[in-house]
Amino acid sequence: MLCIVLYSSLFYSYLLPFSSHAADTLSSEKKTNNKNQVDNKVQLKNLQQGIEEKEKSVKKQKQQHHVLLERLRQQENNIAQVSRTLREIQSTLTQLNKDMADVNTSISQLEKQQSIQQTLLAKQLNAAFKQGKHSALRLILNGEAGRRNERILAYFNYLNHARTRSINTLKKIRTDLAGQKKILVQKKHRQTTLLNEKKDQQQKWETARTARKQTLTSLEKSLQKDQQSLTELKSNERRLRNKIANAERRAKARAKKEAQEAARLREQIKAKKQQAEKTGSQYTLSENERSLMARTGGLGPPKGQTIWPVRGEIRHRFGEALQGELRWKGMVIAAIEGREVRAIAYGRVLLADWLQGYGLMVVVEHGRGDMSLYGYNQSILVNVGDEVKAGQAIALVGTSGGQGQPSLYFEIRRQGQAMNPQPWLDTP
Repeated sequence: MLCIVLYSSLFYSYLLPFSSHAADTLSSEKKTNNKNQVDNKVQLKNLQQGIEEKEKSVKKQKQQHHVLLERLRQQENNIAQVSRTLREIQSTLTQLNKDMADVNTSISQLEKQQSIQQTLLAKQLNAAFKQGKHSALRLILNGEAGRRNERILAYFNYLNHARTRSINTLKKIRTDLAGQKKILVQKKHRQTTLLNEKKDQQQKWETARTARKQTLTSLEKSLQKDQQSLTELKSNERRLRNKIANAERRAKARAKKEAQEAARLREQIKAKKQQAEKTGSQYTLSENERSLMARTGGLGPPKGQTIWPVRGEIRHRFGEALQGELRWKGMVIAAIEGREVRAIAYGRVLLADWLQGYGLMVVVEHGRGDMSLYGYNQSILVNVGDEVKAGQAIALVGTSGGQGQPSLYFEIRRQGQAMNPQPWLDTP
């Protein structure tokens, strides 16, 4: 019994230190776990705050990017307006210079006529003075008669009539000359006004271009190239498709009506041609018939039958790599800034507006699902709904849409699909 008690005492004496150590270890681990949990929560909170701040930064950057794009749109529209105004002023000045040249020619001719009439009148007056002592009245009062006297009287009458005519002619010449000189003064005044206006517009042009350059620099900084740029290119293409689709929906009723009209007209023309053949004559289309047929007949097969919208070096061709998996859906033609962009065929203006990535854009529909697109323009010379002829100026070459060098973006679409435009164009 004593042995059992002794062993028990010894067992508990050894066990107690181990139990105390285990408790201390568990307490320490618990504290460590609690600390780790707190640290993890702090890290998570910091991470969430970092994400939130990054999202705010990205949102702010997107807002700034949107503001810059809107600013670019306004600036390029301002440049387009100034460009149109300058073009109109220059056209008026050209005509005014021609008118002034005509007026100067007229003044020179009138001055020459005036000199001739003055010389003639001087000779007539001199002749009359020399014959003064043989006046008609004196001859009559003296009762002189005879054939010689009759000749002298006739000579006096001739001199009087000739002198009167010369005086009247000279008066008219002087009146005309004064009128022409007055017109010339008015035109010179108009020329001075236009030149001052042109100078003001050119200053506006330079200011707008400088502001645009600054905006483009800011846009470059705000864009994180690569993926963002790729995303934006896709967005630009999507916006263009949507814009065209909306414009087509608005013009659908008119286009349908014109297509029906054209179909009826083709049948009528066919009948008229057959009738003309029976009589041995040939039927000629009227201007209205030719215009309707041309603008609703589509572009036809790609056989080099259309004109170039603008002449210049091809900077990018259809199908070339644009960025990533994106490829050019049209062609980019380098050209002198301000050069006229011409419609490649008859049609009607479907769209004339500023579009992100394409700048000032003109879209012309040609019927049968064909349309041609003209982008990067400096300014637009036509309005939505206008009928245009092949070769008609519809815009001016520019750098809108954020382009660095003056060029034209040109595209052809058939049934909504982008086609290689080059086969339609004649040989350069």
